[in-house]
Amino acid sequence: MWFLAPRHQLRISIIFFIATTALLYHYHPTNQTYKLQNQKEKQTQIYPENFSVAVHPIDETYTSTKQEVKKQQRQINPESFSVPAATTDDLRELAVLKAKQTPGWGNRNENEMYMYAPQEEYERLRFLYDINPPKMPLPFQSILNPETISRLQLDAVDRSASLPQPYTDDEVIQTLGRFEHVGFILRYSGKTDAFSLYAPKKHNWSRYDQIEAYAAFIHILRKEYWFRFKKGSPDFSVIISTGDSLKMDCGCLSIPMDRESAPSDNNPTDFQQQFNSPGKTATTCDRHQLAPILQFGSGFVHPDVMPTMVTMPLWPHLKCFETFRYNGKVCNKFSPASATNRFGIYFEEKEAIYSNLIPQAVWRGSDYPFLKCRQLGGSKWDIKPMDIPGPNNPEGFVNGLTHLWGQLNPRWKAVTLSLQAELEAKKVNSPELKPWVDFKFTIRERPGESQRWESFVNNGVNVVANGYIDASEFASFKYHADFGGGGGTTWSGTHTKLALPGVLFHHETPTYDYFHEDLIPFVHYIPVSTELSDLREKYEWAEAHPDEARAISEAGTAFIKYMTSMEYWKRSFDRFFVKRLNSVIEAYRPVKAFKDEKEFMTYAESQLGFPLELIGRCVGKQNCTWKDK
Repeated sequence: MWFLAPRHQLRISIIFFIATTALLYHYHPTNQTYKLQNQKEKQTQIYPENFSVAVHPIDETYTSTKQEVKKQQRQINPESFSVPAATTDDLRELAVLKAKQTPGWGNRNENEMYMYAPQEEYERLRFLYDINPPKMPLPFQSILNPETISRLQLDAVDRSASLPQPYTDDEVIQTLGRFEHVGFILRYSGKTDAFSLYAPKKHNWSRYDQIEAYAAFIHILRKEYWFRFKKGSPDFSVIISTGDSLKMDCGCLSIPMDRESAPSDNNPTDFQQQFNSPGKTATTCDRHQLAPILQFGSGFVHPDVMPTMVTMPLWPHLKCFETFRYNGKVCNKFSPASATNRFGIYFEEKEAIYSNLIPQAVWRGSDYPFLKCRQLGGSKWDIKPMDIPGPNNPEGFVNGLTHLWGQLNPRWKAVTLSLQAELEAKKVNSPELKPWVDFKFTIRERPGESQRWESFVNNGVNVVANGYIDASEFASFKYHADFGGGGGTTWSGTHTKLALPGVLFHHETPTYDYFHEDLIPFVHYIPVSTELSDLREKYEWAEAHPDEARAISEAGTAFIKYMTSMEYWKRSFDRFFVKRLNSVIEAYRPVKAFKDEKEFMTYAESQLGFPLELIGRCVGKQNCTWKDK
């Protein structure tokens, strides 16, 4: 501009300065964020003036207005909790708000929030608050009435629906002190980005077969909650249990009084003291003050038995959930059996004609204790001939076992029913007539086991089967049973027998397994009581109502086929590892700050009064080390 007059040079400089300033202002990030917010407000109007959505029933409620987002504390009754009139757009906005409060998102600007947050949070929140959840397909709708179909939807019943109360490390440590076996503290340290698993040293932990399950659960936490468990995040602690049922002090478990074996005077204290193990006295604890317990075994049907227990998938199934989350496929264990998958679920290949099945109820299983605490139904096992009163002959043994009925566990009661049925069939003296039940033990290799069973056989009492029955042989029988064992259930027997052409007499006990939440009596199975007092009656009903029994059989098989689908595994993963697990993670409050795992371990031992041992430690995504054998 040297060739222009000075006054023209000044004018051009002023114009250039104004234009540059305007451009810088227009493209400044702060102004872009404001304009984006204004634009979203004008175009979508997602939030009315006083719209509010509860992010957690016990945690926080976010209230959005046109100018700001206010955060306020609020207590909501879990039973009446809902998200009124929430829509998909509402939930996407909520995903952004939720992400803002999550460690690791704080440095992101508004553009990044809207770009990334919905992808990571939207699906999680959709299942947390049941916004437009898909429903389970019902391939067997034709045999069900509309009322039953509505009950079959997977989200209709959640036995762990009560959300956990806020808890701290002190409650976690107190809860571990109530365990007698297979109870652990799983702790995450944000400083070291490591998960550590602790157990009381006095429990003498040696379940090395469970290591794969622990690692699978930690991998799921890393994958699903990547934004929560990364270096620099807050610490986290939770109790996990891998017992077939909760191996806790019996005095800490309440007594459901609607059981057949409940005391006649309804005095739970006397009942509990009467049946405690020798040398022990009944103890009490405030169950509602304990920390949440992630139970990777059988849970309690009655929530009051242990209110803070959260029923999760069985620990042998955790590897399958890890496979689903990482690889997006159903594991071999829950795929149909085939020539290349001998560990899968057996379905009868040929079309079985229900009326041609053998009209006999069949069961094979181990002589195993039933539950741990007598107030929950635990009962005598390891019966020996010398324990049975009466003469040493088949009829004397049957009468003696019948006399001991109240002391027998359900599996021994089933075997006793089978012995009674054999005597009845012999009296008829007809070679074509089979006993209505055939329930027998299979031999377990334990010290002295063979001699024990031989003493029964030598006295003409057939309590042990000659050999095993494979799935194809079981498929020829019209009726099956799944009598509960140590956890009150049978982890593999229920779903494998539902897959067969016959009807399942399902043993209903004080406990259940996670997939039982989707099963309905007289739709998928015929229920029998814990004491088996109605088994004969249910058998006779099924024989007198073949059409209804066949429909129940078909419904049970259809459900297990659905259980092998990707859709079922997505629904189950979302239910347990998104909806249920998320509520536990959000309920934790890191009140105490520990500089490292050693300081936490020292503090926990001082509160418990006994030493802990480190079972395993996982740093980062793959580097795990476990206690040596």
